[in-house]
Amino acid sequence: MTEHFPDIEIYIMKAEPVAVRQWLQDALQQPLQTLKENAGSHHWQAQIDGSSMDIFLNENAEKNFASLWFKQNLTPWATDLDCGRAAHAALSSEVRCSDSGWQESAQSDEPGWIKLIRDEEKPFDWV
Repeated sequence: MTEHFPDIEIYIMKAEPVAVRQWLQDALQQPLQTLKENAGSHHWQAQIDGSSMDIFLNENAEKNFASLWFKQNLTPWATDLDCGRAAHAALSSEVRCSDSGWQESAQSDEPGWIKLIRDEEKPFDWV
């Protein structure tokens, strides 16, 4: 069984906030409350089984990529990759995410990132 990550973060190429929000509302089967929005930055909240989940979309996180971060993972996805797969399928956008949980002293010869593009998953180094 896959470990349920405590938080999730994925990166979406040229993310459209309206489309991301609609996808999340459909996937979570919950409306999102807007807590804060300014140029390129969105803070939403969902109520899941009596608990609050903060969701942050930073449209300008890395070049053409937006960061989508679920501070508390109350999502239907166990891992970043599970969420990335769902986002890629729903939004038809390139998605990048970690291929495993974050560890402070993680040293590996593996790239550590997965690129989801044109219905394919490819490991790569994102420096």
